[in-house]
Amino acid sequence: MPGSELYFDSRLDFLGRLYCRMLGVPIVGLRIRIRRLKQILPERATRILDAGCGRGVITRFLSGRYPNAKIDAVDADPVAQTANREISEKAGFGNCDFIDGDLTTYSKPENYDLVVSVDNLEHILDDRQVLRNFYDSLESSGVLVVHVPHFYRRWPVLSWEENFDVPGHVRPGYHIAQLVERVKQAGFEVRERGFSYGFLENLTNNISYWISGAEEKNRIIYALFFPLLNFFSWIGSYSKPKFGAGVWLVATKKPETRRKRD
Repeated sequence: MPGSELYFDSRLDFLGRLYCRMLGVPIVGLRIRIRRLKQILPERATRILDAGCGRGVITRFLSGRYPNAKIDAVDADPVAQTANREISEKAGFGNCDFIDGDLTTYSKPENYDLVVSVDNLEHILDDRQVLRNFYDSLESSGVLVVHVPHFYRRWPVLSWEENFDVPGHVRPGYHIAQLVERVKQAGFEVRERGFSYGFLENLTNNISYWISGAEEKNRIIYALFFPLLNFFSWIGSYSKPKFGAGVWLVATKKPETRRKRD
């Protein structure tokens, strides 16, 4: 169950750790994104970059999906990375290396065959430079998987409005054509694209925001509602939305591509 290893997170109290052990990480949006990843990730990978790993939950999910791969998980928060190392050591995730780093400067030429970036680009002002670094870090024909918030979200139920402010975001999100253009400009060929957060997923995620304020407020109330919200968002994961509050794409590096640098 994604995030059950947070039982070993010393920053949580005992009840919080026990809750994670039983139900996994209690963040509806994160669980929605992991379910989407399961559908779009390539079948194989051996050297993976988790770009902007945050809590490390997606890193450890990738570790389970690709047990023979070597995973570098990069994030600029040294406190979070220290915790990630401790959790992974205690939980036995031996193929994860948590690296303190800035994605605007982090690059390992042709070192990876898969780069995963989940809800990170909206936090970075110079996202074009980050995408160029992804291109440089991938080997020939390597795969890039990106997920970001859509510029619009359904609010509260039936109308689409500009995505609301979230602490740390430098932009509301991306139009799908905007994301595709930036990825292509970095030198990639986009193979697949689409939306996530269909109606049920978006509705449950909105309710979670109403409760938590997107800042982990009202934790007891949220803990009570999470199992139900997660169940309905799981049902919604089987949809293929034509418009949604999240945007994803899968791209490959073309070795013959000559990127136009700005």
